Amino acid sequence: MTESFILQLIPMRMTQLGYKKYHIRYRDIAVLPNSRIIIPAYNELWFIIDDPAGIRVESGYGVYDTTGELNSFDNNHQHRGEILILNQDTDIRRIKFVQAIIVN
Repeated sequence: MTESFILQLIPMRMTQLGYKKYHIRYRDIAVLPNSRIIIPAYNELWFIIDDPAGIRVESGYGVYDTTGELNSFDNNHQHRGEILILNQDTDIRRIKFVQAIIVN
């Protein structure tokens, strides 16, 4: 997903979920080799920007996987709840998000 598309999508998604107030943050996360990051995002929506290679992201909304291990035809770029980011490579990987924090 492109950043401009995400910024257009967020107001519609917030309306669909019944929320009126939210804040938007840009996040650029480095994931160390052979590691995982857990993000508690129960009151937030996280949108993956572009198509970061070698990363797997799991949440209650689905899976995004560019590691080559998942036989999926559909990567989910939107995540919420407990978000797990995995880097099973031996190099540092970067992943960028637009984070929508629900206020009301």
